[in-house]
Order: sequence, then C-alpha cells, then structure tokens
Amino acid sequence: MNFLETIFLFFAFQAFVFSILFFLKKKGDRIANILLGTYILLFSYNIIYNVLYWTNLLNSLQYIHLTYTNRILWVLYGPILFLYIRRVIYKNKFRSIDILHFIPLFYALINYSPFYFLTVNEKIETLINGKMGDYIYFYTPYSITIIVALMLFYCGLLFFSFRPVIKSFNNSRWLNWLSYSFCGYVLSFSSYFVLVYFNLLNPGSDYFIGFSMIFFTGLLSYFGFLQPQVFDGLSMDKVLPFKKYQKTGLSKKYSLELKTILIDFMKEDKPYLDNQIRISHLAKKLNISKHHMSQVINEHFDLSFFDFINTYRVDQAKHMLTKDNNLNMTEILYSCGFNNRVSFYKAFKKFTKMTPSEYKLLKSKESLKMASKNNL
Repeated sequence: MNFLETIFLFFAFQAFVFSILFFLKKKGDRIANILLGTYILLFSYNIIYNVLYWTNLLNSLQYIHLTYTNRILWVLYGPILFLYIRRVIYKNKFRSIDILHFIPLFYALINYSPFYFLTVNEKIETLINGKMGDYIYFYTPYSITIIVALMLFYCGLLFFSFRPVIKSFNNSRWLNWLSYSFCGYVLSFSSYFVLVYFNLLNPGSDYFIGFSMIFFTGLLSYFGFLQPQVFDGLSMDKVLPFKKYQKTGLSKKYSLELKTILIDFMKEDKPYLDNQIRISHLAKKLNISKHHMSQVINEHFDLSFFDFINTYRVDQAKHMLTKDNNLNMTEILYSCGFNNRVSFYKAFKKFTKMTPSEYKLLKSKESLKMASKNNL
C-alpha cells in the first residue's frame, strides 16, 4: 500500500466516524441526520472498496466477498441524497411511493445474489475463468451505462425538483453545494468509464474518482457536523473558525451603534419586504462591509442573516393575519417578502411554533373572547 492509498484510507475512516456521529446526533432533524449519515457512510465504504481494488486485495481470500458490492453503492447515492434534501426542505415523512426510489437497489441485490452467495473458492474460480455472467440473473454488458444513466437522472431530478425552492431557502448554500458536489462526483465517475471505453485510461487508474470522493466527504463531514451554520445560509468562508471575525476592526462600542442603526433601519425602511434582499444589499444601505453586517447580526441577535430577515417578515405576517381579513394566505406571504409558501410556512412555524392558519384562528378566538367580555 503506497502513501496515496494510505491517505484515501484516512479519509475513509474520517467519513466513517462522522457518519456514526450523524447517526448519534440529537440536535436538528433526526431523520435528516440519519439520511446524511448514511450518505457519508456509503462514500466511506466506496473509498475503502477502491483501495482494496487498487492494492489487489479485493480478490484475496479475506476480501473476496466484497467483490461487486460497489454496485449497491452506486444505485443508492441518488435516492438517499434526494430523500435527504426533500426532508430538509419539506420535512416530508417517508411515503409508500418512495419505495420506487429503491427499485434499482432491489434489482441489483436480486441480480447479483447468485454471485454473492457463492463460496470463497467458487468466487475465485468464477473470476479467474471470467464466468461472472453465469452468476447474474440478467447479465448485460451495459450495466455501467445503466448505472451512469441512473446517476444522471438523479442529478436532473435534484435540479428540477428543488432548485426553484432552494433559491429562496435559508439553507440554499448548503443544499446547492451538496447537489453540485454529487453532480461533480457523477461527472468524474462517468468520465472515468468513458475514458476507459476509448482506451484513454487504464482501468486501474481511477484515482481521480477517489479524489472527488475524499474532497466531498472531507468537506461534507466538516461543514455538516462541525460547522452546521452553513445550514442557516451562511457562506462557508464566514463559518471557518480561523477566519470568522478575525481582525475585523469592529469595536464593541461601534458594534452596539451598528445594532441600533440596523434596528431603526429595519423598522423605518422595511428592507425585508424585498424578496431579493441579500446581506450585501443591507450592508450597502448602511454603508458598512458585509463582514461587519454579518458580525453584528450574529453577535447581537444570535441569528443567521436569513433568519434575522425572516423574523421581521413573520412579524409583518402576524400583523396582516389579524388586521387584513380580505387578504388570502398567498397575498400575505408575498406582501411580507417571502418567495413561496414553503419558506413562508417554515419560517412562520419556526418563530411562532404554529402555522399561519393556526395563528389566525387563535387570534380570532382571542378577539371574540375579548369582545364578549367587553359586552358584559
């Protein structure tokens, strides 16, 4: 085993540890944590599988039973990531129709089961004699093509299903990065097989797929577990511990002054009503840097920028729900600066612990009760 392969194993072990931590993590959405932990665990196993393949240990007596188990991983990445992102955005529970996402998994398990259940000696003999096709129910030379097509399908599904919502979602940076990193892996994965097919690459030289995996698992583990602030829409350079608020030159006194100025500006100018508002826009209005703006919001309000903006939007919505009875829910959410119902309902429930409809009903009951008391 060379130095490079040792590095790969190190990242595989790191990914394995972080996947377990996600399984045990109680903070946040438990189901989402389990899905993300599973996703990382699959990549961890894939890296280990590749190292065994590169070192020719995969066909040894000790590891022969792992041969071709990577097919299972390849058909699982897309479905697991799709369910994770859907869970983060919509909080959807697993539905019976979701079983359709795992049809490729069941197919792969059934298809390769004759080979999987062979003894050690039978597997070695089968591989030596090139008789693998005899132990696959539905053998096709295009199996890799089908797997690549499946991965590309999920890239498209992620893009078309979630991109319109992700744009206005608090976790947009995190979810976008997660989606693009998967598509990057699929690109390197498919490129490898295309290059091998045209004899432009040695089949045993798939290190660049491994590099894409260790880059992905390293950043995913770090930002997903150690720096969960990226879930709140903060860009990654803002949450790195060695960069955050280092040498900003923002004194405590000036920071408090900016806090007061910011509160006054939010009340008077109501920039939160602009559904395209960004931290750069707000910083420009107050003639300060984005970094100082982020620091003021984080330190004094303990909120991300998007949550800070949404607190004002929710307050505006609460006022309109009780005062403007002629407006429907859609009109209210757009009037308050939200882009869609999902982000509106999610933010409203986050800050009030109830849906807009429940809040409106509660206030109506309180008004009736108050009116009846006044009539007595």
